[in-house]
Amino acid sequence: MELVTDAEGRSAPRLGEVDLQPQQARDFHRFLLQQVVRMLCIGLIHGDLSEYNVLVAAEGPVIIDLPQVVSAAGNNAARAMLLRDVGNLANTLGQFAPE
Repeated sequence: MELVTDAEGRSAPRLGEVDLQPQQARDFHRFLLQQVVRMLCIGLIHGDLSEYNVLVAAEGPVIIDLPQVVSAAGNNAARAMLLRDVGNLANTLGQFAPE
């Protein structure tokens, strides 16, 4: 485990603690959805992805709290969790870029 920092070297804030420009919110959304798809490609779903489990590092968003990931194939609630994860990202980032 490593410390995730912001541009000033301080502990990175959670996504829910920052204000984003519309383009930055769209970029974060695109990147985070790519990460969700990458996890899904290896059969995993975060299961608790929200503004509280994404840090805003100097390089961009970082997904945290991975120990509770679930198997996409082996969990009966996997589809609901995936939809909730994606919906949480859309709701959070949609505040800054509603389109």
